[in-house]
Amino acid sequence: MIIPKEHHWDAGRRGESIALNYLLERHYRLLEKNYRFGRGEIDLIMESPEKILVFVEVKSNRKILFGSPLERIDGRKVRQLQKIAQRYCWQTNQLDREMRFDVIGIELDASDASDENRIDHIEAAFIPESSGYF
Repeated sequence: MIIPKEHHWDAGRRGESIALNYLLERHYRLLEKNYRFGRGEIDLIMESPEKILVFVEVKSNRKILFGSPLERIDGRKVRQLQKIAQRYCWQTNQLDREMRFDVIGIELDASDASDENRIDHIEAAFIPESSGYF
């Protein structure tokens, strides 16, 4: 039996689903999924159990050969997430709310049915640039 190779978009969406379930199990509340602004997207916008607005970037890898999923977040990506978060806060009138940026890295197991996915959750993974922020 030949198992079709998973497309990277499918792997990304599967990783986002795993991350969402992980956060829901920890009593986070989903506010938005795949929030888009311009050419960018924030994977998950959640409210923490402490009522903090949390913007979550999810990075998934299918194989450890490509390095840690968390290594793929650079300065350009941080600035893009900040811009999208600004838009979300402005649009939803949450400019004065406590917030943070989390990153969840997931190393996917080859099998969709496996529970062997490794999940790394880094709370407050980065501090956005303060210049021009709100």
